Amino acid sequence: MNAADSIIRLHRVNKSFGEFKALIDIDLDINIGEKVVVMGPSGSGKSTLLRTINRLEPIDSGTITINGSDLYSPKEDINRIRMELGMVFQSFNLFRHKSVLDNLTLAPMKLKRIPRDQTEALALTLLDKVGMRDRASHYPVQLSGGQQQRVAIARALMMEPKIMLFDEPTSALDPEMINEVLTVMVSLAREGMTMVVVTHEMGFAREVADRVVFMDGGAIVEEASPEAFFTQPRNPRSRIFLQQVLNPYFRSGPRSV
Repeated sequence: MNAADSIIRLHRVNKSFGEFKALIDIDLDINIGEKVVVMGPSGSGKSTLLRTINRLEPIDSGTITINGSDLYSPKEDINRIRMELGMVFQSFNLFRHKSVLDNLTLAPMKLKRIPRDQTEALALTLLDKVGMRDRASHYPVQLSGGQQQRVAIARALMMEPKIMLFDEPTSALDPEMINEVLTVMVSLAREGMTMVVVTHEMGFAREVADRVVFMDGGAIVEEASPEAFFTQPRNPRSRIFLQQVLNPYFRSGPRSV
């Protein structure tokens, strides 16, 4: 991959929490429009990696550039860079005292000084995209988990980011709500959005990812296409992980009951 084409570039990134090394010499380049799924066991550094890309976690050493801007340079405007990054968390983080529409319009009105009528028009368009326009006047407590996460995706899109970061966006959802969120993410991917997704949703990774990045012990131990990763993983830790997370029922085929 040509680093000159990268919209995200991490070079020799290290991050520790006390004695615990969360990220170890991370080198990762992601191109415009690329969909990268990050997988690994609990504690492998996946979420920390994502949070350093948005500077929610400071790094100890190394460099991270977003669209050519050094994320950690004192000369850069971090708020300007963050406007290019949308992030969706495990928990929905909606303002519970505000309606769905107000959740979407708050940031563009405050940070971009966009007039309310223009902001509301964009919000309704995005709520249409995620199938939530009819819930515009509702409050988060009136929505299911899947509906709240779809609103959270729409809210992240309100700043018209160039990159979307997803930190296990379906892990807090009941099984029947997962598909409605994944459907929105698949649609977004097909529109060409650059996406970095931390997830254990294997079907999503197979269908959407251009590349799977597997982490273990704070390091990237394997990068491969979905086809290669799921059928011929090279690293022993990757093979053990897949054996643990892939349902043996589906690996062995249906059984009579």
